[in-house]
Amino acid sequence: MILTRLSRVLAGAVLGAGLVSAGCSGGGSSPTTPSTSPSTSSNASVGGSWSGTATDSSGAGLMTWALTQAGTTFSGTLTMTDNSTGTKGTGTVSGTVSGTSVSFTMAVPAGGFGGSYAACTASASGSGTVSGASLSGSYTGTNSCSGSISSGTVTLSKQ
Repeated sequence: MILTRLSRVLAGAVLGAGLVSAGCSGGGSSPTTPSTSPSTSSNASVGGSWSGTATDSSGAGLMTWALTQAGTTFSGTLTMTDNSTGTKGTGTVSGTVSGTSVSFTMAVPAGGFGGSYAACTASASGSGTVSGASLSGSYTGTNSCSGSISSGTVTLSKQ
């Protein structure tokens, strides 16, 4: 049960996209003709600390991600705390960014959960979007002690 909640902690983060602005050129006595530089989208920046909530079929909890980003990929650590029991879990999160879309995978290894759940493992994958300093997404997964994880949602804010 708590392992499932901790698995949702494994969910992700992406921050805004940039645009290249257009410019004008002209010269001499000839008419000025606007010229635009090609517009290119950049991938959202997800590196940094994120915190918020996650809820899935096992309940609700608090979640944090500490991420580093290299190009279109990111990875880092996650921490989750079960709201009803206070049990904590730690693991990894990794994924890819494309524009403002993010895909992620979360994993908590054996020993990543506290107390009587120390032997349990959990993994989940999902996708989401980044808007400003907010990341929201959905995920599904499994945990070795309580079975499937369904209806997962995560909402994180960049710190």
